[in-house]
Amino acid sequence: MAEPEAGSDIEPSEKAGAQTPRQAAAEIFSSRLSELIAESMVSTEDGSTRSLTLYALAQHLELAYPDVPVSQSGLYRLIHGDAIPRLDLIIALARVFDVPPEYFVTGENKR
Repeated sequence: MAEPEAGSDIEPSEKAGAQTPRQAAAEIFSSRLSELIAESMVSTEDGSTRSLTLYALAQHLELAYPDVPVSQSGLYRLIHGDAIPRLDLIIALARVFDVPPEYFVTGENKR
């Protein structure tokens, strides 16, 4: 096991403002997905429109991509940065929102 550098008793993830790559990825994905959901409107049975909900998104993904396991609670964890999505889910979400998959994993704001 490597010895810590002299004077560095604090782990890199504990330093002020430092994020692990996993935390950074979760933050980027979370903000991108939140933004897309906030901008999305869906039609209701009576012809009106309303905001997209995580439940509706999970149902749509389940119907459109049955091989991609997803749930409302799983989407909730992704929105709050508590989880990182699998590649198949990123691709499915990219198709649903008509954005390139890279949109969810880069800091660049290309759509």
